Amino acid sequence: MDGQLMLKIFEGLAMTGLIWLDFRPNKRKRNADPAIAEADERERHAWRYPRWTVRAIQLLLTVWLLWGAIRFILT
Repeated sequence: MDGQLMLKIFEGLAMTGLIWLDFRPNKRKRNADPAIAEADERERHAWRYPRWTVRAIQLLLTVWLLWGAIRFILT
């Protein structure tokens, strides 16, 4: 019984860490050289759809993982 309780506590801490790491804001440093900063912005703009797709897949997998973890903790 103690093993199950410790596993559930660990699972709760892992879920908390997952949520914190997933939803914290990303800090972007702007380059001091304006030409490089502009090129970075163009590249970021060009890759926006693949990033959105990866982010959507990541969100779906996070919801699936959290649902499984909540079901485990409540049983």
